[in-house]
Amino acid sequence: MKFNTKFIKHGGIFLPIFLFLWSSCSKDFLNREPLTSVNANNFFKTASDLQIYTNGFYSKLAPQYNTMGGSASVSGGNSNLGLDLNTDVMVMQATVTSSLNRWGASSTPAETNTAWNNGYAAIRNDNYFLHYANLNAEKTEAAGHYIGEGFFFRAWDYFNLLQTFGGVPIVTELLTDQDFDKLYRPRASRYEVTKQIINDIDSAISKLHWKGEGQAASAGRLNKESALAFKARVALFEGTWEYYHSKKGSPFAEAGKNGSEFLQLVEPTVNALISRHGRKIFTMGGDKLMAYNQLFSQKDASAIDGVFLYKVYDASKLTQSHNFFFKIKDFGHSITNHLVDVYLKKDGTPQVIGDAYSQTLNQLGESLDPRFKQTVWTPDRGPQNQLQGRGGDGDPFRYPFIAHQAPYTEGYTSTGYRNFKGAVFAQEATKGETDDILIRFEESLLALAEAKAILGTVTQDDLDKTVNIIRARVGMVLMQLNAGTGFSYNEEYGFDKSESALVNEVRRERMVELALEGFRLNDLKRWAVYDKVINGYQPKGAFLQEFMDYYNRTPEQVTFDKGNNPALYSHIRKDGYLLDEFKLTIGSNVARFTDGRINPWFKIADFTAGGRGLFIEKNRDYLSAIPLQQIKLYQLNGGTLAQNPGWN
Repeated sequence: MKFNTKFIKHGGIFLPIFLFLWSSCSKDFLNREPLTSVNANNFFKTASDLQIYTNGFYSKLAPQYNTMGGSASVSGGNSNLGLDLNTDVMVMQATVTSSLNRWGASSTPAETNTAWNNGYAAIRNDNYFLHYANLNAEKTEAAGHYIGEGFFFRAWDYFNLLQTFGGVPIVTELLTDQDFDKLYRPRASRYEVTKQIINDIDSAISKLHWKGEGQAASAGRLNKESALAFKARVALFEGTWEYYHSKKGSPFAEAGKNGSEFLQLVEPTVNALISRHGRKIFTMGGDKLMAYNQLFSQKDASAIDGVFLYKVYDASKLTQSHNFFFKIKDFGHSITNHLVDVYLKKDGTPQVIGDAYSQTLNQLGESLDPRFKQTVWTPDRGPQNQLQGRGGDGDPFRYPFIAHQAPYTEGYTSTGYRNFKGAVFAQEATKGETDDILIRFEESLLALAEAKAILGTVTQDDLDKTVNIIRARVGMVLMQLNAGTGFSYNEEYGFDKSESALVNEVRRERMVELALEGFRLNDLKRWAVYDKVINGYQPKGAFLQEFMDYYNRTPEQVTFDKGNNPALYSHIRKDGYLLDEFKLTIGSNVARFTDGRINPWFKIADFTAGGRGLFIEKNRDYLSAIPLQQIKLYQLNGGTLAQNPGWN
């Protein structure tokens, strides 16, 4: 069969290896070693060999920070500045997220998709490693650990494909030029893909060492805990996807499946972690006012309770650092009302969100779940110059709350809610050496509570060893089995009126505890509420009058504040300024909704009164399209690669 060179080059990218056509002149292509590999005939023998090869897999763990210099770089441009920017709880200044603003978007799939191409390129390398490691490696525990890492990474890669595309073709062997019949396998069901992922994770769990045991499970490397936590993540994701999409008759439901098989896997998996770690999470010596906040700003996470997988940053030893300190600045990424409004008050009752909103940041900090004040910056924290910032020069914060640059311009309005979670105070923060938490115990504890709440088997003891361990860290009132009784649950925030109050309260707990860590998008999709939350949504910010009163002060007021409240004055600049430089004028450089909250996108018609707001197609946009190039390749070779619902 001829190699269609013109077609393969269309779009200027390479396709996944097992989907290439070939001819006599290229029949060896499928058997080529990855460009980064070594000769398999003299490698993959010792534990050291395996460690060297698996080192190259770690970049795929989507590090959350930007890097600053160094010989190593973060792939994919991932950034802890805005892990939830593609959701309802965080927006970019003056920029509407295109993935959430799908008005008039074509249902014709793109020719290619980098998530598909890169996913299968990664899986090919996973298979290459596992094939030769299992074939050649010494039979030692250390070598077994690194083989366990290989299984984990293949599960990781398939899970990324599952979340993006649903069911996909499964390839777990190293293909050769004799395997033509395996090149064009049809898509496996999402159930079958999940089973394969779970099988790989189980293989990883059986081989990986516990955290800190031996050289293999050293700082920054995979361990048994991270594999168990990942298994709980996968099981909860697919179990709830099947449960809710089946229950709601969605086009993305898995025929004949209700999710119970995977939901039932969560409890024994998390119990294995509890048996090992008990109820230990980071408490910062009992500091309830800052423990949650400072969990995310540790220079060395190796001995931090509950941190299972993390990326090490060390500018001197690894020549790798990050710009984490940008995260707590108003750097374009702004929290919205959809996160702020879900926090309970300290007594466990809901906030009152009415037509006339008047809650200042300090009032919210005083009245809400303590995690609010450890996630969103409030003025009574004092001047921002306590934190490391651009250049780390220690100067007082130079920009107003609702602007990205000075002087304030209409193109940079934001919400007034600035991220404070993980603020770095130490001077060495300018080196960018705080470790990046990728998997932590609290996620698994919440998975156990959610799975059992859905299955209707949750007990008070379950809540006490999961949700209440987390709440106790900050001194929040503990959750009881009757939590949420009499509460009203608005679908706009991701709640489900058809579910029990307890299920909704566990959802709330997840939204608060895992805020801004990148879980929100897939949570909305697996709960089958993505369209309910996004469609028509017009993001809102904080109470505007608070900022008007501050930035529009008279010279006399500024002089008074500078003399009597230096902390308040230093929120702007250390050297004074012309008042007009930051003056806010409604309708010109700032606007508010009728309830008094900041409108961050007031210059865009769809986000003004009567505007359409955001939009996704509920029968299409839960999954990405299978790229057309792949479908055509299948057709040319007598195979069929089915398209996802809603795509032409």
